[in-house]
Amino acid sequence: MTLLEKIPTLRDAELKALLANARRLDVTGTPEQRRAVAEVITPLEREASRRRSVGRGGR
Repeated sequence: MTLLEKIPTLRDAELKALLANARRLDVTGTPEQRRAVAEVITPLEREASRRRSVGRGGR
């Protein structure tokens, strides 16, 4: 299972930590790390947004 496939199954705390690390590496990471982050940061952001919306009663 790839990281992208695992994102929906992560606990909230895991998602929060992974997203924080991705954001940090997007700014301070090496070029290789920044390329890797580019592949996952949008799906992480979408999942975090979806969960916030669901928590407020949205869809």
